[in-house]
Amino acid sequence: MTVNVSESLFEQVLEYLRARTEASDRIAQNLLKTLETLTSGSTSVGSVARSNRDRIDDLVSQFGQKLFDAWKELADLQVGENYWSYPVMFEDLAEEMEISVDSFVQHLENIQIGSLQLIQGRGYNYQVNGQQAASLTFHSVPTLKKAAIPNLAGEKQGSGMDNKSPSKTFKVGDRVAVNANRQQYANHQGVVEQVISVSCRVKLDNGWTAFLPNHCLDHI
Repeated sequence: MTVNVSESLFEQVLEYLRARTEASDRIAQNLLKTLETLTSGSTSVGSVARSNRDRIDDLVSQFGQKLFDAWKELADLQVGENYWSYPVMFEDLAEEMEISVDSFVQHLENIQIGSLQLIQGRGYNYQVNGQQAASLTFHSVPTLKKAAIPNLAGEKQGSGMDNKSPSKTFKVGDRVAVNANRQQYANHQGVVEQVISVSCRVKLDNGWTAFLPNHCLDHI
């Protein structure tokens, strides 16, 4: 596994190991020899630092798209094609994107995507621009011309979105029926278990749980 670090951090590590070596620390001595051998080869500290900077710049410029792709893949694994509005934990997203959760939260604070919603969890929550959250979801496909540009507009999910009524709201405990806007569950009935912005988690009578936008539901 290759780990990229900044040049300044690498120098601090070397200084620490040199100090420990002078104190007769054999482990530090062996580590120092290994690192000095590596840096004296074809891969210099400078090239490692440049590689690290390039990777960070790439992540910053494409974070929004990478975030959506990671969320979609994980949500699809959980609920199949009915992944819209399905919440995914920050830790799982960070692991999928191969970054630390702290770095994930830091990048998340620097983007705004219209179709993205942060969701507060019952356990530990992270601070994201003054908001407590542990997971996130997308309600429609985001338009990602450039991920770092704020206030990105979300495009409509499909023709069924044109019929969405802004006044249609639900609360926990409501009996609902799935309409033709979501063919996969059309004519199924169930009970609203959770309200997430313009979507609901519904416990269907057949035992399934589905995350459905409000425009796909009708009151019974």
